[in-house]
Amino acid sequence: MLKSQTHIGLTLASMVVCLAIESSPVISAEKPVATTIQQGSQAAAGADEVAIRASATAFAKSFNAGDAKSIAAQWTEDGDYVNEQGQRYVGRAAIQQEYEAFFSQYPGVQIQIKVDSVKVLSPTTAIQEGTTTLGTVDAPSPVSSSYLAIYVKQNNQWMIASARDVRVEIASTFDNVADFEKFIGSWSCENGSTRVATTCRWIADKKYIERKFSVTENGAVTQTGVQIIGWNPTEQQISSWLFDSTGGHDFAIWTPRKNGWETSSTGYTTDGTPTSASNILTHVDDNSMTWKSIHRMLGDQPLADTGELVLKRDTETRQGR
Repeated sequence: MLKSQTHIGLTLASMVVCLAIESSPVISAEKPVATTIQQGSQAAAGADEVAIRASATAFAKSFNAGDAKSIAAQWTEDGDYVNEQGQRYVGRAAIQQEYEAFFSQYPGVQIQIKVDSVKVLSPTTAIQEGTTTLGTVDAPSPVSSSYLAIYVKQNNQWMIASARDVRVEIASTFDNVADFEKFIGSWSCENGSTRVATTCRWIADKKYIERKFSVTENGAVTQTGVQIIGWNPTEQQISSWLFDSTGGHDFAIWTPRKNGWETSSTGYTTDGTPTSASNILTHVDDNSMTWKSIHRMLGDQPLADTGELVLKRDTETRQGR
């Protein structure tokens, strides 16, 4: 029915244009009525899409602030929400209560929203589809859902009439690096006038570990560096990339061993001399670990093994968790 009404309207408009052209050259210079109507509709639809997309931004802002009341206010009075488990909540009060319970159970949770599409079906109805990603500092990996929301326009404002969430499973590499949890934090050891300090923290939603280190002699820093550790899909093993303040760098493969790891590294000094070594990292207890380097080579010259360093946790706080 809508198609036939639109067809009749455009036919009548074209007849008016024809009559105007025959009767008045001034009127013939104006834009055709049909074109004006079409452009006006497109502009209105464009403005509506902008407004609906903006509502997703407003939703994220309210969610990240833990404001359940503001979130529920985006629904119509009798709107409904169905979560990933298929539980349905009808009405603003029920939706607000559900979000309050969620924020209480998961304090500090944050959301990112990606709007994939907005389809304005009529001047008062639209559909929005997209994905949401939830995460916290402590979350092993983010949780994503796809969503579909039906919007209606009430009192010149777009409101959610119905929304559905569907869990999207994201492949996680956290299990491959979970053992590093015990090494997260700040550690140091002192031997005479030499102090070695290192700090490990999670980065990139716990997909990688960043390890920063420094060596101090008589109170003066002589070397610093950073190492990124994570799952390498090409090697199908834990790998690391290290860069130090002398201009040297290395790449290492990590092999698990009892209570720790052994690395096989190859690299270059700042002048291009190749290096290699095996390093053994052992977790002794929650507040101590040991490190030793063996089979060391500088160019074609073997170097002596290092002594075993015992690093102690500086504080009980595990940074970056």
